[in-house]
Amino acid sequence: MKTVFIDRDGTMGGSYYVEYPDEYYPYEGTREAFKILNDNGFRPIVFTNQSCIARGKDKGYDFATEFKEIGAKDWFICPHDDIDNCNCRKPKTGLLEQAKAKYGLNMKECYVIGDRWSDMASGGRMGCKLILVLTGRGEESLGKDRDKWSEFSPAFVAKDLKEAAEWLCREEQNER
Repeated sequence: MKTVFIDRDGTMGGSYYVEYPDEYYPYEGTREAFKILNDNGFRPIVFTNQSCIARGKDKGYDFATEFKEIGAKDWFICPHDDIDNCNCRKPKTGLLEQAKAKYGLNMKECYVIGDRWSDMASGGRMGCKLILVLTGRGEESLGKDRDKWSEFSPAFVAKDLKEAAEWLCREEQNER
């Protein structure tokens, strides 16, 4: 089963700014994107930095319910603050390494969909195929932040998560 790692804030929903959980809203087409991926044999997994947990701003928010309801098969959350110097906060690869160990993944067969340079760098360092979405900070990632992940190239740049999911399904069909 092909695995697709999907960032939350700026990719699945929210605004330009990092959202506190109770202020988050999914973008139009996000639910449909997860349905497309699930219906076409992909395993969509959310991977997200949520420093609001370390800062006590999450107010006990139930991320698991959110991710289950939208169609994610699993999720990996970094609960640490920027200053914690953990191994799991993107652009580090700890979240992807956890998923690799849990599912026995060949990361070269996996995809990462995200809007930030940190999503692209994390996925690129693990050998994943990269899809940048232009929602959230996607434009910024292609512009002023491009040097932060310049050693990697996206396989596709999509206007949003739904277009990324549709492209991914077409791409996989072409490879068969």
